Amino acid sequence: MSKQEKAHKSPRKARLTTPELQFLNEWAKRQTKRYRLVQLLGILFTVGLVAQAWSLANVFSDLVIDGAFSVSLLLIAFSALLIRALASFGRERLSAAASRSIRYTLRKKLLSHLTHLGPSRLKIDEDAALSTRVYEQVDALDDYFSRYKPQLFMVSLIPCVILLAVLPVSYIAFGVFMMTAPLVIIFMIFVGHKAAQANRRQFRVLAMLSNQFMDLSQGLAELKRLGRTGQAKQRLSDSASAYQRTTMGVLRLAFLSTATLELFASLSIAMIALYLGLGLLEQLPWDKGQAPVTLTQAFFLLLLAPEFYLPLRQLGNDYHAKQKAEAAATALLEIFNTPTQDAQTASKDDAIQSHLSIVKTQSTSLLTFQTLSWQQAGRTRLAPISNHIREGERIWLSGESGVGKSSLLHLLLGFEKGYQGECFVYHEPFSTLDIAQWRGRLAWLPQTPEWVNGSIRQNLLLGIQPPSEQEIQTALEKSQCADFIKALPAGLETKLTELGTGLSGGQMQRLSIARALLSNADVWLLDEPCSGLDEDTANAVLETLNSVSKGKTLLVVSHDTHPISWADRHWNLTLGGLHEQSIQAIA
Repeated sequence: MSKQEKAHKSPRKARLTTPELQFLNEWAKRQTKRYRLVQLLGILFTVGLVAQAWSLANVFSDLVIDGAFSVSLLLIAFSALLIRALASFGRERLSAAASRSIRYTLRKKLLSHLTHLGPSRLKIDEDAALSTRVYEQVDALDDYFSRYKPQLFMVSLIPCVILLAVLPVSYIAFGVFMMTAPLVIIFMIFVGHKAAQANRRQFRVLAMLSNQFMDLSQGLAELKRLGRTGQAKQRLSDSASAYQRTTMGVLRLAFLSTATLELFASLSIAMIALYLGLGLLEQLPWDKGQAPVTLTQAFFLLLLAPEFYLPLRQLGNDYHAKQKAEAAATALLEIFNTPTQDAQTASKDDAIQSHLSIVKTQSTSLLTFQTLSWQQAGRTRLAPISNHIREGERIWLSGESGVGKSSLLHLLLGFEKGYQGECFVYHEPFSTLDIAQWRGRLAWLPQTPEWVNGSIRQNLLLGIQPPSEQEIQTALEKSQCADFIKALPAGLETKLTELGTGLSGGQMQRLSIARALLSNADVWLLDEPCSGLDEDTANAVLETLNSVSKGKTLLVVSHDTHPISWADRHWNLTLGGLHEQSIQAIA
């Protein structure tokens, strides 16, 4: 074949394989050894199937004609049945193990990718919908890898072997098999496309339901104060009803296709049975007075007929698993196709080189900004900043909403690198840093502290080297957490939910401070640490920060409503740029 012919054929092949199928096949290749063993067991199963049909056909014909049967043939039949049972059991176990391994690795990779995306993950969807993709939609791939993928081999092996076994026995039976099998496949594909659309609708509604449930759970206290819980309940009920309708639509398609495939298979088997029955009675219209097959051959064909259509029917049922998996793969690919900032940086060598321009930085500065700004899709994410932060300096950053205070923190966390201007850590451009090493120096305190389901101790030690009990107690005392933790029934082993149920806002912020202390980070980034707190609690939290952050490098974002009088410097960010203001005037 010439290169030109290959060039013409390759695009056609690419069109036949969708990105979703490529994604699924790539993950299936990771379990090639297991799937090869599944195929070997499938071959053993097929050999046992034909041997069982042949031996039973001889046993039955001997019983009818001679009134006796061969014990050796019966033993062959039972041995073949046992081989089929063992091979089927082995195939199921291996397929389930392959699926489990793929889903575990895939889920781990998804979580790692989302972690590297950081706040950029919200460009894809809200956290509740993303958690649905990571758990529900990854599990939706189970049937594809454990049932559909192994069945593809069986649906090509068993019918081909049976056709080869039938051809020398009866051309008519061979023709019936050849004519009816494509009808099953065509209808399976037709209904499968409808099932794919229904599955995609189901996943979209499930994502919407997850987002609504999370939003309503977080705002439940506010809804109670406003007396709007009834409307919230009705909204959630409507979404649940929509999910119920889409789920029933998927089930209707599944039952419809299964019933139709069963009908086609039953009619085909009936045609074979009618042909064999009339043939044995020597009443075939085109061949009266003669039997086209012997009784043994007739039994053999009747035993093989259901086995011929069985893998096709099973593939028809499992075809819904394929469509469901493709729908889930669409959502998972959206996550993987969202590049992390490290990937974006690697693909922008020219942009990196522009950051390597020689800029004279302050020799004692930890961070230096040179007209640092961020424009994205025509919108200003960060107003221009030119200034520096020295080691051990505590900076209070204020300004109106929308000028980019939080965006600056996201840039320094390394989650966004599509910025303009220059940013240096000491004398090194920020874009060339080892981002993992840099993050190891950071403590991040967001507006709303994030927790995992577990004990207070587990949340405090999450992601850090386990400290000693004395270090934990010292951190709790410095952050003023020791007293309220001692008052809890289980102390440090008290369980927390993701929303910090059972703790006040001030207590959660103090725990965040304790977590920062235990991390031994020397650079702290704080985004509105007093957001949502009353004035007295906010002042208490700020005083705690003052006492524990001495010697640390701090950049704390806070509105003028919560002034930080103990800061070394006060920056005010506006759309026109950064302006330094006097701390003494506030004090």
